[in-house]
Amino acid sequence: MAQQVRYHMIGLLFCGSVINYIDRVNISVAAPVMMQEIGWPKDQFGWVFSIFLIGYALLQLPGGVIADRWSGRHVLTLAFCGFSLFTLLTPLGQWSFPLLLAFRFLVGAFESMTFPATASLNARWIPRQEFGRAHTFSISGITVGQMIAYPLTTWIILQSSWQMVFYVNALMGFLWVAVWLWYASDTPRQHPRITAAERDYIEANIAPKPTTALPLRLVFTTLPLLVLALAYMCFAYIGWLFLFWFPTYLVEARGLPLSVMGTIGIFVHGAAFCGLVGGGTLADWLLRRGWSPQFARARLGGIALTVALPCLLAAATVPSVTLCVVFLILFYGLFSVALSGFATVAIEFNPHLAGAIFGLINTLGTFAGFLGPLTAGYMLAGTGNWLLPFFVSAGVGVVCATILYLVPVRPIRTEALEPAMTAVRTAAH
Repeated sequence: MAQQVRYHMIGLLFCGSVINYIDRVNISVAAPVMMQEIGWPKDQFGWVFSIFLIGYALLQLPGGVIADRWSGRHVLTLAFCGFSLFTLLTPLGQWSFPLLLAFRFLVGAFESMTFPATASLNARWIPRQEFGRAHTFSISGITVGQMIAYPLTTWIILQSSWQMVFYVNALMGFLWVAVWLWYASDTPRQHPRITAAERDYIEANIAPKPTTALPLRLVFTTLPLLVLALAYMCFAYIGWLFLFWFPTYLVEARGLPLSVMGTIGIFVHGAAFCGLVGGGTLADWLLRRGWSPQFARARLGGIALTVALPCLLAAATVPSVTLCVVFLILFYGLFSVALSGFATVAIEFNPHLAGAIFGLINTLGTFAGFLGPLTAGYMLAGTGNWLLPFFVSAGVGVVCATILYLVPVRPIRTEALEPAMTAVRTAAH
């Protein structure tokens, strides 16, 4: 039996998300060494973390819209070429703080297009009954990339220098682009290697493209979608704070050496992989058995987040380093179940606006996420108290979980698309 082409596409997207996250996490793992060698304080380096997020908010929505209406394949190509180039140039920023900020801003701007374009591509390639598992796996490189980034970055620093980290990461991005251009296509019908049986199966289980372009105003005028975006703003505040400051916390607050911190990062982000893919798979299972999209894509994440927040507070307050690490692993695994819902909910609102919907959610989340590492940097510089960022994050998490319990998840209705969407949902069950 021929290997399914859609699985190869998912595999390529997975590899791309691995490289994407190695590229964005590398500076947080290298931060303790960089700050010591260059002499920049925590509040100043908080701007290095957060300027990335300003750039990361810039092209989320435009990238998703362009992928929906033109080509997700080309959007991803442009994104990877751009962020790989400016990653390559990042070490030059050691000579000028504004120059480093500019490079990190541009890395964020090009990376901002990747996940909206991925959502748009998967909406064209993956039947709804497989979407949660397939899409969360395709983006699960965000966890695997972090698992790899911790030991890889620490090893490169210990064997060579922190500058070499950025050169290696840039090379990986350019190599991925070469493979992507050789193999990928925007739709199953355009792919030269797909079988007729697989193409027909996919096209029978996704909504056909409408004859007229769907108005983008639908994305901005759907109240439940905007409320869900507010929840993601809270979620992203916690996620980006954790992503950028977690390595420094283990080294400075818990007294762990760089090599041990890198090993712990593998387990923490391994738990996130299980939570992300497991959450998407469970959501698919629930939908096939008649559970509502509201429960499978939103409320399930709210339950997981409710259980995760006590683990976060326990990690900050227990005196034992071992227990701290255990609670951090539990927190991040459960936290990532909620991410699986945010990542897949766009298809429930409208699959033909998936890139724009995810772009909107991620744009607003990134604006809030910008505050996470920045405020943590000022809290730490002003008080030296690591408990403060943890407790603020827990409070923000309560707001996020509450919204996920309550927000309705309903399709954005369009007359031209409604008969096709009804048929696809019937086939999915």
